[in-house]
Amino acid sequence: MTAATFERQLAQHCSPAIAGIKPANIITFPSKDGYGSADIRRLTEIYNWRFREKDLNFRILCECSRRCLLMVYRPSLLERHMRRDEIREILEREGYDTESLEEMLKILESRMGESGSCEFPHEIGLFLGYPTEDVVGFMENRGQNYLYSCYWKVYSDVDRAKAWCSQWEKVRDGFVKVVDSGMSIYEMLRTGVVA
Repeated sequence: MTAATFERQLAQHCSPAIAGIKPANIITFPSKDGYGSADIRRLTEIYNWRFREKDLNFRILCECSRRCLLMVYRPSLLERHMRRDEIREILEREGYDTESLEEMLKILESRMGESGSCEFPHEIGLFLGYPTEDVVGFMENRGQNYLYSCYWKVYSDVDRAKAWCSQWEKVRDGFVKVVDSGMSIYEMLRTGVVA
């Protein structure tokens, strides 16, 4: 995978986290599309080094024969988000050690890799900044009986979900346009095109 392809995928799928309006995004690189895990690991290392002073991390959560899952997140924003009492209570009930963000991410990685096929545990929505009541609703309803669906299944405030999805799509469209014009994500952040 080329750096240009990687940038385009990041712009398409992770721009809200890169822009700092969402704590994290996850992107799936399917093996069948020719995205090799070695390429993703190499690019992840390069991007972590490049963005080390921009409060932006790239972390492979799971690799299997079908896909590689990469989390792009703002450590300070995700740490603050995950410290919320209601989130900690849910994660502790699910068996998480909530002492540090690193410990929570290690447990998430372990859970995703348990089946050998990079499956998403229900609590992943908490890491991605989805409303707590929607994550709980998803868990209690086993993904059924939702009121609305966009990036997640909504069980509570549909108007809020629509507003968030619209905002995220505007950010995504802006990132894609700028990346397609030839500017890198690093340049966007460095020059202030994106906060």
